[in-house]
Amino acid sequence: MVLSVGEHARPLIKEVIIENFMSYKYARIPLTPGLNIITGPNGAGKSSILLAIAVALGQTYTERGRRLSNLIRRGEEIARVTVVVDNSPRKGRRPLPRWRYDEFYLTRYLRADGKYWHELNSRVVTKHEVGRLLKKIGLNPNNMFIIMHQNMIEEFAFLSPQEKLSLIEDATGLTGYRKAILNAMKKLEHTLREEEKVKKLMAKAEEELEKWKKRYERYLEKLALIDRRNYLIREKAWARVRDLEREVSLTEEELGKLDMKVRDLSKYLEETTREKRRILAGIAGIENKILSHNSVNLATALKSLREHWLNFSEKYAEEKLTEFKIKLTEERISELNTVLKLQRAELEKALRRAIETGERLETSRDIKDIEKELSRVEALIDSYKDVTEDVEHIYTQYREAFEKLREKAAQVAENRRKALEELNYRYSIWKNKLLELVEDVRKTFVEFLSHVDATGDVRVENIDDIEKAGIQILVGFRGSSPTVLDPYTQSGGERTTAVMCFLLALQQHIKSPFRAIDEFDVHMDPRNREEIFKLLVSLAEKNPETQYLIITPGKLVGLKPGVNIIVVQNVRGVSKIGTVVSK
Repeated sequence: MVLSVGEHARPLIKEVIIENFMSYKYARIPLTPGLNIITGPNGAGKSSILLAIAVALGQTYTERGRRLSNLIRRGEEIARVTVVVDNSPRKGRRPLPRWRYDEFYLTRYLRADGKYWHELNSRVVTKHEVGRLLKKIGLNPNNMFIIMHQNMIEEFAFLSPQEKLSLIEDATGLTGYRKAILNAMKKLEHTLREEEKVKKLMAKAEEELEKWKKRYERYLEKLALIDRRNYLIREKAWARVRDLEREVSLTEEELGKLDMKVRDLSKYLEETTREKRRILAGIAGIENKILSHNSVNLATALKSLREHWLNFSEKYAEEKLTEFKIKLTEERISELNTVLKLQRAELEKALRRAIETGERLETSRDIKDIEKELSRVEALIDSYKDVTEDVEHIYTQYREAFEKLREKAAQVAENRRKALEELNYRYSIWKNKLLELVEDVRKTFVEFLSHVDATGDVRVENIDDIEKAGIQILVGFRGSSPTVLDPYTQSGGERTTAVMCFLLALQQHIKSPFRAIDEFDVHMDPRNREEIFKLLVSLAEKNPETQYLIITPGKLVGLKPGVNIIVVQNVRGVSKIGTVVSK
């Protein structure tokens, strides 16, 4: 599939890394801009990839009614899924401008004991922080229009009109308009009385509050210095432990080397002693030959005897030298064992003192540098002797009194009038935006339905009541009049086809740069599946800056060159992936 992506088209998710997750031992799944298709036989592990993405993104759906620990591969204690997000600039702007990295790693750990946590670039973060981060790039993993798992198409048909509208607003960016209306309505519930009196009281209270605020700020500065002092005391104690641990380690290392040396010398001594005995045996043999008056060449025998005694002398000297070396080394070992005992005792005392200061703190600073800063901080603390603890209590009282006065001031009748004007304004914007969106989606929806021999409509109901407003989807197949899409009227294939047409019609308005759907073709007949698949491919081609992830076990039709195809196979209980690019 040749996409006119240009230099700015990059995938939001560059790669998915799966470890010990469901049927996967380890897999890295690269994703590209535009269309990504995961295919393979049933049971191969295709859906596990989208499930892994959803788990990493903290999707609530993946945690509802199940234990995440059940997703850990059998026999393993921990699983990890990582989504590598591309944060490189698009048209001069990063998806997350405050992050200067071109990519970041969002990881979810699952442990068999039921402990789960998120990490962002190896830093532990809360699920709330993950959701807030994804919201900044327009990705809400809990919206089924963005990530649609198996059976979600069926679930969509069960949603009420109000729930459907809520999903649509979230996916298309209209939620902010609705929230603005609700906030304006809340403002109307408050009124103000005695405006002039409140203003005078507020002016006086504000003056007094400012005076105590400055004192309170000095109190906070003092607390910060005390915290720093405690930190430095703790840092110093653990730095001492660190230094002693290094000393113990060096001594142990030297002892190990000396023990090895003694073993080597002892082995060499044994070899020298054996060699000495062998030489003595040779000498005895030569002497016996000479004394037996056998026909031997006396000069040759004496020469040989002299050579043997010279060798014996060398081995004897080596033996004594080796014994001396062993003695010196064993003496050194004894000395070091004494030193090590003292070092360990000192380390134990230092460790007890450090534990009293708090949990272990890793630091690379020298103790002298820590002591220098500690002296400076203690001198600064002395300069705050005039700041007492009652400042916080007094300041809190003034602040609470001022806040109460400001809350009363928010009830002024003029503010109520303005809130009413704001409500009307916000409501008109929401209404116009919604009607414009629905009309545009309706036209596309009708067009897409024509590809599968169907007709339909999209309507807004209760538009004048923000809380009751909803979306109704109507559809009729093979010449029948359109009826409300629900779990009972249409067949499974018809519902799936209708929901897919609606989802595709909504694509141009969805804000998320990433969308995924798992087995959209459930219950579809071959013709409708082929038409829907072609529409998917066409939409991906028209939206090169949006990343699509489609999971299907079915035949791939209508692909153009460039589509990233991920093939999943299950080999002896382990899911394996391979990627190809359509040509």
